[in-house]
Amino acid sequence: MRVLFVVGNAGHHAAIAAPVARELASTGAHVEVLSVAELRALPSPASAFPGARTWPLVPGGLRRRVPASLTGAAPTSTGRAIKRAVRALAWATLLRARTSYVLARARPDVVAVMNDVAFPYDAVCAAARRCHIPVVLLQEGVRFPLPTEERTHTPYGATELAAVCVWGERSAAHFRAVADGARVEVTGNPRYDTVDVERTRAEGRALRDRLGLTGRLVGFLSNPIDDQGFCTTDEKLALFERFLAAAAPALNDYGATVVVKLHPREHAPAFAEVAQRSPAKVVMAADAPILPLLSTLDAGLVLTSTVGLEAMLFDVAIGALEIPRAGHVFDYVASGAALPLHADDRAKFEVGKLLNGFAAESSATRARYVDGHLAHRGQAAQRMAAVLRTVARGTNRGT
Repeated sequence: MRVLFVVGNAGHHAAIAAPVARELASTGAHVEVLSVAELRALPSPASAFPGARTWPLVPGGLRRRVPASLTGAAPTSTGRAIKRAVRALAWATLLRARTSYVLARARPDVVAVMNDVAFPYDAVCAAARRCHIPVVLLQEGVRFPLPTEERTHTPYGATELAAVCVWGERSAAHFRAVADGARVEVTGNPRYDTVDVERTRAEGRALRDRLGLTGRLVGFLSNPIDDQGFCTTDEKLALFERFLAAAAPALNDYGATVVVKLHPREHAPAFAEVAQRSPAKVVMAADAPILPLLSTLDAGLVLTSTVGLEAMLFDVAIGALEIPRAGHVFDYVASGAALPLHADDRAKFEVGKLLNGFAAESSATRARYVDGHLAHRGQAAQRMAAVLRTVARGTNRGT
């Protein structure tokens, strides 16, 4: 059996795929990796897959020929048209031939991807299907409608997939509604198979000491909602600034420090500039390991990211900040697991509640929410591997 994983970063993508790759390799499967990280100017995930060949989609000598603007969302119709044209040109002149070459050399019985609709994953999936290679989607994050999907009418998980591996029953409901004939299997998320809550909390306490953080800690746990198409980058930074200004009285009353943790694709200096002029105490924690940092928070603030679910693994109280024109786009608030927050006069009272009372009153709800979203903890890698084996057996492509 031969498996090709298409991996977009050395962070959460590698954390999901690598345990599955190890499980497959332990039973004799041949595993290779196609990395698209270099296309996004991100570090290669190769070190997470020792013993497996990692093919960069863009070879080192050619990376300067690929425009940095290929990935992410464009906020205007003109920008989207330009991006579509640039992507089509890059695919036609370089990436299509490279993908065909990797597929021919790797000879996979099944291709495992983290995304089936964003560029270049969509094109890689189409290339695999043209070679009659089945594609299995491994859920990469919490699911909610994206503006880009609404424009293209192609939701995540809705392409021609052989199977979809999802984290829990709450995600399964989304995929069963959109998957076109694909098997939806609740496997869990391998990233959390080996998370030891108490050990991570100990690491979090050490991290707090190392960073010199004292008092109450509120995490601002951002993610690229601008890339997702909800707003422009300037609008996202303005939202951050308005929230800090509105919440500062409550934060200062509780002696709280805002700890800013960004997604790797976000620009830390721009956030740091906003933080410097904030009336609240703000610390940037760009290099802090995510799970230990989450474990030491008194509360966390999220936009749309999976990071809120991760914080709930440590029973951290969560607030979800409303995105202008979009609202609270994931079910954190609708489920009662998170407190709705706003970047206006309401923030003072909302943050006060988040730091005083909401944690205790919502603890049971958070625990049920985590169970609904993260099934089979400790067994997820084995379950995903089993799905890939089943799909590969149906290809009859040999070994």
